[in-house]
Amino acid sequence: MKKKKKLFRLLAMFLVLVLLVGGYVAITVLHPFSEEETTGIEDTQEEEKIKVASYNEDHINEITYTKGKTKIHLVKKKDTWTATNDAACPVNKYTVNAMLTCLKEVTASRKIEDDSEEDFGLDNPTKVITFVVDGETVTYTIGALNDIVDKYYFQCSGDDAIYMIDSTMYNSFDYDLLGLAQVPDYPSLTSQTISYLTLQKGDKTVYIVDTKDAAHKSLSDEIPDPVWAKGSSKSKVKKMDTDTADDLIEAVLGLTNTECVTYKATQKDMEKYGMTKPSMVLTVHYTKVNDKKKTIQDKSYQITFGKTDKDSGEYYVYTDQGTGIYTMNVSNVETLLQVLK
Repeated sequence: MKKKKKLFRLLAMFLVLVLLVGGYVAITVLHPFSEEETTGIEDTQEEEKIKVASYNEDHINEITYTKGKTKIHLVKKKDTWTATNDAACPVNKYTVNAMLTCLKEVTASRKIEDDSEEDFGLDNPTKVITFVVDGETVTYTIGALNDIVDKYYFQCSGDDAIYMIDSTMYNSFDYDLLGLAQVPDYPSLTSQTISYLTLQKGDKTVYIVDTKDAAHKSLSDEIPDPVWAKGSSKSKVKKMDTDTADDLIEAVLGLTNTECVTYKATQKDMEKYGMTKPSMVLTVHYTKVNDKKKTIQDKSYQITFGKTDKDSGEYYVYTDQGTGIYTMNVSNVETLLQVLK
C-alpha cells in the first residue's frame, strides 16, 4: 500500500511538471516578444540602469517631434521657446522644461543586442524626437510598447543597440499645439487684497464689496479683516452672512483654468462656446502693492463664462488678459452663479 501511495505521488508531481513546461512552451510560441519580455521582467525587478545618452540641456536650442502625423517644431530664442508651426501659440515653458529633462539624460532598464528593428516597432516608430545641441543633431526613436513590462523600445542615433525605457519620454512629448499652449493663471490674491467684485448676467449685476476696504489699507500697520456686503450697486449694499461671504470669496480665489480650447479665439469661436451670450461675467477688482514706491495700485481682471462642455460639464471661459478660450472646473463656478439667482 505504501509503495502504491508513493508511486501515485510521483505520478502526480510528474503531471504537474508536464503541465508547467507545456504552458511555458505555449506562451513562448504564441507570443511574438515573449523571450524579450521574459528577460525584461527579470531586468525590471533588478531595476538596472543603463546610461544611453547624456547632453547639456542648456545647450539644446531646437526640438522637433511627432504627434501622430503632425510634426511639432520648437525653437529657442533668448530663453523663450516658440512653435514654428504657429508662432501665436503661447508655449508652456514648464512643458518644454519637462521635455528637456528627458532629452538631457536617457537611462534604460535593458540593452538588446539585436538589429531587427521591425521586431521592436522601430521601423514604424510611435514617436521620433530630433533635437539640436551644440550644433549636433540627435535623434531619439521610440518604437513599440512592451505591454508586459510597460516599457518602450528605444534607439538613439549613432548607436545600433536597442534599449528599453520607461514611458516618461513618450508621455512628455505627447502634446499637439493645444496641449503645448500655456494655460494662464489668475492673479494670486487673498481676501484682503480684493476690493470688490461684480457678477453680471444679462441686465442683472450684483456687487460684492468689502466695507472695511482692507485692500486699500495694505500699507497700514494693522490690516482689517474684510466685511462683505452685497447689493445692486457699489454704494447700496447690505452685509452678507459671514459663512456665505467666505464661501463666495473662496470660490473666486479657487478659480483655475484646466485646458486650452483655442489660444486665438475667432468670432465664430466666441459664438460657438457661448461668449456672446454668457452665462455670467465676473470682474474682480483688487490691489497690488508696489514695494519700491510704497504705493497701492488698483487692478482688475474679468472672466466671461460661456457654455458648458457636454461631456465634462466644465465651463468654457474667456478672459480679458488674452485671446484664448479655456475650460474651468464646475464647483466654484456654481457657487458664483448662486449669487445671481
